[in-house]
Amino acid sequence: MRNKLLLVLLFLFSFNSFSQNERVKILRAIVVSDSVQVERATVTNITAETVTITNDIGQFTIFAKEDDVIMISGVAFETKLVKLKASDFEEMIFKIEISQKINQLDEVKIGPYKLSGDLTYDAKRIKVKPAFKVELPPIDWSTIEITGVKARVENMFMPSSSNAAKVDFVKIGTALAKLFGGNPKKKYVTHKADLAEFQTELTKRFSEQFFEETLKISKSDKALFVDFCFSEEINDKKLLETSNALALMEYVIAKSNEFKQIKR
Repeated sequence: MRNKLLLVLLFLFSFNSFSQNERVKILRAIVVSDSVQVERATVTNITAETVTITNDIGQFTIFAKEDDVIMISGVAFETKLVKLKASDFEEMIFKIEISQKINQLDEVKIGPYKLSGDLTYDAKRIKVKPAFKVELPPIDWSTIEITGVKARVENMFMPSSSNAAKVDFVKIGTALAKLFGGNPKKKYVTHKADLAEFQTELTKRFSEQFFEETLKISKSDKALFVDFCFSEEINDKKLLETSNALALMEYVIAKSNEFKQIKR
């Protein structure tokens, strides 16, 4: 009888542990404040006692399960607690918004006098300390030698009266020609990524698991799919810039749906 009871307890404990482990998932989220990504914020799963931080674009991943409570904190931000729901794990990127801290000034106390509002009356009551008056001896400028002054530089366009007859109109004309007919302004050309660079960036940023499990793109179709994704929209919207990482992910997901429709 005792052995049977032990077996039942062991079975219940194993079943409960298995159920709990099965519920643990990976939460992919981004932390923003006033639509700006928050980098290096501390993310703590209070329930599971695990900690991580957001990356340069405010994103993070952490192991969690439904009903876990996570805390987002930072030096310049208000601490926020979020209780996770099942729908939070179903989102591609779960968005968490936090608020910036507002530094409040300490109360300013004016004393020991209380102002009545009557300027004439208040001015008579408040004592003002007189400023110190320092008497300086008179300066004899004839005894002071001024050094470090450079000799006057002669203006080649407007010479002094002694050289007024030596105006060089050739130099004036040359200077004006350079001023108004100089080199045209440099045109700054925005860098445009080609197909090879796009392929490299896409492979670097997204894992094989992301292609196969999230986008449902097989290994054999991956190269074809990457070529299919490349278009002028990549450069027009600057999707390869770090600040547009979320927009790039949304673009790739949309393209995967188009790709699968064509494959059918």
